[in-house]
Amino acid sequence: MSTTKALLRAAGISLVAVATAVLAMPPFGQWSSLADIESLPGSSTDVNSASIDGCASISSDGLTLAFNSFRSLNQQIWLATRSSTSEGFGDPVMLPPPVNTQAQESCPTITHGHRLYFTRSTGAPGTGDLYVSKLGPNGWSNPTSLGPAINTAENVEEGVSFYDDDEGRKVLVFSRRPNGAFVGPGGHIYESVDGATATLVAGGPHSSGSDNRPSVTHDGKTIFWDSLRGGNSDIWYATRSSTSEPFGQAIQLSQVNSTLAETRPFVSWDGEMLIVSANSDIWFATREKAAGN
Repeated sequence: MSTTKALLRAAGISLVAVATAVLAMPPFGQWSSLADIESLPGSSTDVNSASIDGCASISSDGLTLAFNSFRSLNQQIWLATRSSTSEGFGDPVMLPPPVNTQAQESCPTITHGHRLYFTRSTGAPGTGDLYVSKLGPNGWSNPTSLGPAINTAENVEEGVSFYDDDEGRKVLVFSRRPNGAFVGPGGHIYESVDGATATLVAGGPHSSGSDNRPSVTHDGKTIFWDSLRGGNSDIWYATRSSTSEPFGQAIQLSQVNSTLAETRPFVSWDGEMLIVSANSDIWFATREKAAGN
């Protein structure tokens, strides 16, 4: 097994638990409108700063918020934690080396097994590769590149999400933009199955605009992402009935979109919270399970 494949297989839940992981998500009601992440009860007032904060995600237990921020005068990764999902997040802490460096680190995702996936830019402006670090008894390990099956030259890869498909395979989903372009055609969403070379995700997420930073529900049947297909950066989603099928038609998530630029949606493990970046801050929306579920 290749190093890349081993890393991807180690992320998320183990295959022993795959039967639980691929259970269909329950039906849900409508998403709420966006609210500032600091509006959660007892939240620190330092989660969002006067600088640019965003590209956030939430751990599977809902207790850790990971995001990138320019508050240190360099784009680096910060974590904020809480003791229960009914509370707000505490004061953010910037991760030490070897995760954060003099390079630009961004768009972190924490998976099962205390693994942190993120983008690091060490080359030309507008480029960046995906790396992974694991939290152990002596701190975070030296980040490892996901390798040529995922990373490419002169592009930025970012926005990691994982799910187990109906066959029990580990699927890594991410986006790739040529030269880091935020406007015009170029951004597309890719997947890598069990560490194989990444290919385009089939179906609704693709357009003539730029489609980026995906997040997939843990059953693999709903994908969220940000897109410029409507002329403004908004949140879109698509669904399917099985992971063996392509995603259906792209649908604009009108409840959370505005005249602002909304980017990097990240859906929680239970499907009840959506983290979104907008107006240089971190926001969230919630939904409840449909009656009877």
